[in-house]
Order: sequence, then C-alpha cells, then structure tokens
Amino acid sequence: MLDRRWKYEIKDTKRTMKKQKLISLLNPIRTIAFFYKNKDLLKQLVRQNILVRYKGSGLGSIWSFITPLFMLAIYTFVFNVIFKTRLTVGDNDSTIAFTLTLFCGIAVFNIFSESINPSSTVIIQNANYVKKVVFPLEILPVTMVVSSLFFGGIWFVVLIVGVGVFLHKICITLICLPLILLPLILFTLGLSWWIASLGVYIRDIAHFVGLGLQCLFFITPIFYPITMVPDNLQVVLQINPLAAIIQEMRNIVLYNIWPAWPMLGLIFAVSLVVFQSGYVWFMKTKHGFADVI
Repeated sequence: MLDRRWKYEIKDTKRTMKKQKLISLLNPIRTIAFFYKNKDLLKQLVRQNILVRYKGSGLGSIWSFITPLFMLAIYTFVFNVIFKTRLTVGDNDSTIAFTLTLFCGIAVFNIFSESINPSSTVIIQNANYVKKVVFPLEILPVTMVVSSLFFGGIWFVVLIVGVGVFLHKICITLICLPLILLPLILFTLGLSWWIASLGVYIRDIAHFVGLGLQCLFFITPIFYPITMVPDNLQVVLQINPLAAIIQEMRNIVLYNIWPAWPMLGLIFAVSLVVFQSGYVWFMKTKHGFADVI
C-alpha cells in the first residue's frame, strides 16, 4: 500500500511539474527575459549574418540599396506601365506615387519573407549547435528575423527619403512606425519558430515554404488596391495579417492617417498568440532535434 501510494504521489508531482513548466513557457515576460539574457549572443550572430551576406562581393553592403531599387523599377514597369495598375497617394496617381506605394508594401513583405524562408533550414544548417547542451537553439530563428529587420530598415529609410523628395512631405504619423512594426515582428518570429522546428522533422517544409511565400506575395494587396478584388473575396484577403499591416503602414508613411486602433489591437493580439505559441512549440520539440539530425 505504501509503495503504491508513493507511486501515485510521484506521478502527481510529475504532472504538476509539467503543468508549471507549460505555464512558464506561456508567459510572454519569460520570453522577453530570454532575449535580454542572450542579448550579447544575439548581437554576435546577427552581426555575423549581416557580414556574411555580402562577404567577398565588390560592392559589399551597397547591394542592400541596389537590389530593392532594381526590383522596384521592374515591378513598377510591369504593373504600372504594362498592366496599368493604379495605386494613388491622395489625388496623385503618377508613376512616382505608384512606386512609393508599391515600395511600402514590398518593404513589409520582404521583412516577413526573408525571415520565414531561411528559418525552414536554420537548425539543419547549424547542426553543430544542436549537440551543444548550453546553446539556446531558439535564438537561431530570432537572428533571421533581426537580420531581415536590419535590411528592411534600409528599405524604410529609402522610402521615407523618397516620400520627402518626390511628394514633398513627411507625415507626422510616422511616429507610429514602431507600433506597426511590433506586430509584424511578433507574427514573423512566432511563425519562424514553428517553421524552424517543423523543418527538422519534415525536410520538405522548405519547399512548401517557398511555394507558400510566392502565393502569399501575389494574394497580398501589394501591387493592387484591395478594392479591385471582388467583394466576396475581400474578406478572405483581409484574414491575412500582412494585408492589414501593409495598409496601416501606407496610412502612416504616405497618407498621414493615424492607425485604425481597433484593427491594430486585433493584429497585435493575433501576432502575440502566434509569437507565444511558436515559442512554446519550439521549446517542447527542440529536445528531439539531436535524434533526427
């Protein structure tokens, strides 16, 4: 009887410990504390990613400006000149207005795609870290997001300068830029943790992510106003958080319109759920990485 009693008590203790651990993982403050604790490691890895990206190239970091401007010129020619798509800034429907509006959408999408795409293989490509007990593997997807945010910041600098030079205005609503970027970062990071973990167990996930990003690029209203889409499909497109984030970004950068606070609050809530669930999923599955790799 005594042995049986002890067995039940041990089982109850284990269940309690598991519940407490899960509750701890669900605490966003704990996640933020993790970032602060590993801030030096994060800085080192991000710096390494940035330096490696253009290592050995003749123009170096100048490619950070050349690439977006070149792609922007191509997209503008195809969608504005050939397909005659119109994206206006107020009453201004010129090619410049189209280009700046397009640039705003691409800047947001690139932060997302350049984080998600490499996250599918980030653990496999850093397999040497998996065997190290003390290394926090959950920081690897974070480095992808922070690195893409750095290059995305360059895009936004070019965009704001372009608005000032060509449209002769700088919107006061730009002070809300961090409030728009925060849900984008949370959503992207949470999804990166999900994909990074799944990429270890399902090697085909990288191909699915590549196809998914291509589809998402065209079904997100970047090249066209959402009003061009039939009413019954607009609701479907608006489910995409990137669509709302891009619209709010255009409002504060181009149109001098304050964010729609209820919509922004909803986006933040969804992003926080994705962020925390991605962290919990990664932490619960990372212990099996060494057995698979």
